Amino acid sequence: MKLINLNNSPYASRVRIQIRQKKLPVELVSSTIPLRTAEFAAAYPLAKLPVLELDTGETIGESTVIMDYLEAIYPEPALIPDTALARANNAMLARYADNHLAPALFPLFALLLGAGEEVEPHAQQGAVEAELAKLERLLAAQPDIADRSLQTGDICLATVMWYVIALLAEFGRDDILRDYPGAATWWQWVKDYAAVASTLHEMAAAHEAVMQQIRG
Repeated sequence: MKLINLNNSPYASRVRIQIRQKKLPVELVSSTIPLRTAEFAAAYPLAKLPVLELDTGETIGESTVIMDYLEAIYPEPALIPDTALARANNAMLARYADNHLAPALFPLFALLLGAGEEVEPHAQQGAVEAELAKLERLLAAQPDIADRSLQTGDICLATVMWYVIALLAEFGRDDILRDYPGAATWWQWVKDYAAVASTLHEMAAAHEAVMQQIRG
């Protein structure tokens, strides 16, 4: 199997974390087809990365779908808990990352890329902080991280959280988690996993390369 990957993508990065944490026999490759082209869309129906290419030539898109597939065929070591409530808590973290936190970041990212001129940075930072307040409540309502190990929901959240910290720092806020102790504790805990730390480092380097191109 091959993961068609993009190092600065938080969505591809979460799959790389899973692959490394579970030590899966999945090769990491870059797309040989230019992104955002008709040829790319013809090859990969959802027209975005990451894509998991099976040995049969079939492909699977969407990062969380890829992660579920890999968990299904390689159940050990498990990154999805085994009780219904624990599974629901795990899924809530992943949904929060994708449906709440990430959308609050998109306008700031567009601004950094030179688009989204209508975005008011301080107002959008407030939107991100409102989402972090949600996370604080969500983490408080779930079992303590000291009582469990790394799960797919943590992985999904970790790569988005890296962008929260990086993008807010670009706008002069380099202490964004200071007022969110639960999130700050979770962030330190999740980075203690080597697979997480190494992949976040890789994502940071790729992001910086993109930013250097933008800055000229």
